[in-house]
Amino acid sequence: MSREMLFYRADDGLIATGRLGTDGIFAGLADGKLAPNWSIIVPVGRELLFYRAGDGVIATGRIDTNGIFTELAEGQLAAGWTHIVPVGRELLFYRAGDGVISTGRIDTNGIFTELAEGQLAAGWTHIVPVDRELLFYRAGDGVIATGNLNTNGIFTELAEGGLAPNWSIIVPVGRELLFYRAGDGVISTGRLDTNGIFTELAEGGLAPNWSIIVPVGRELLFYRAGDGVISTGRIDTEGIFSELAEGQLEPDWTHITALTA
Repeated sequence: MSREMLFYRADDGLIATGRLGTDGIFAGLADGKLAPNWSIIVPVGRELLFYRAGDGVIATGRIDTNGIFTELAEGQLAAGWTHIVPVGRELLFYRAGDGVISTGRIDTNGIFTELAEGQLAAGWTHIVPVDRELLFYRAGDGVIATGNLNTNGIFTELAEGGLAPNWSIIVPVGRELLFYRAGDGVISTGRLDTNGIFTELAEGGLAPNWSIIVPVGRELLFYRAGDGVISTGRIDTEGIFSELAEGQLEPDWTHITALTA
């Protein structure tokens, strides 16, 4: 599995790449520059999709094992998507205001193909991929729903439920998930099975005010944009979190993305 990561600063397009080891130690790899103002960046294997919500412009690229970024292709999608979620090589596009969805696929050459369209409930604040299943979460009241996206881009609803409200960040680690509340650092973990059924596992606490949390294998990188401080940890299959290491990066990265293959 890849352990390379891309760091991007939206206001000027500056990028950096690095690698997170299984021991939680981060190593920088390379620097570069891309176009500014990408809204969403998502990984699809070793490829990345860049999306600009204002006009729907997309671009794709690839990062090699040395952290070198290569641009691949450009294209055009609908504007206004609020969430883009990778599921294998397929992607789910979601617009929170009205619940419209679309699906597509990116090949290893960075070429995007549209697959299907559909309709979900509006107002989901978080959509988290767990293998081919997806967890939908609404922060205001904690309502959740789950579904599955197949390789043809067809979405199937699975189950509904409820969790605590006001989680800030939710990230997948295998089939387990970490829920984090930035205001006080409270965490919770759970597991989503292939039927879309969610089971709570454990609770705990971390430092507050992490801006971004990125999973790399079973390890996690925690980043605070204001000062660039990082911390790393690991979640086991029982949902237990262990701290690993601390460090320092540049401040003000707006996007941090880990490759998925």
